[in-house]
Amino acid sequence: MKAPSPTACLCCALIVILVSCGCITHTRDGTGFMENVNRSQEYYDNRIAAEPDNAEAWCIRGMYYNDNYNQYAEAMESCNKALELDPEYGLAWYLKGVILTNMNKTDEAAACFENAMRFDPGLEKDLSFIVGDAG
Repeated sequence: MKAPSPTACLCCALIVILVSCGCITHTRDGTGFMENVNRSQEYYDNRIAAEPDNAEAWCIRGMYYNDNYNQYAEAMESCNKALELDPEYGLAWYLKGVILTNMNKTDEAAACFENAMRFDPGLEKDLSFIVGDAG
């Protein structure tokens, strides 16, 4: 009997992992993936409703919308609100750069990444590969 190829074994293992963790069909608690996504969306929407002047809440909501189903317009709206509340919020500038990159607006994104590093120098290490050597 011929041994299965390593690629076939890897594919089978990946399928087993995805099914067992709920990524393909259902989550462990039996609810569907979309139900959990909708609950998450409600959580972030409710958080900004409860704290409309919290730049961090708006930024986190923007991250959620950027990461889930490419809802860039909604993500950008949240990011812009965070920056309206705190124009020197480095993480919000970083997020805006990521959203613009996802929208293939790299020139605009580069300016946002520059602002992110200016307002949050701790981001410089993480962003140097995007905007080049800032030093």
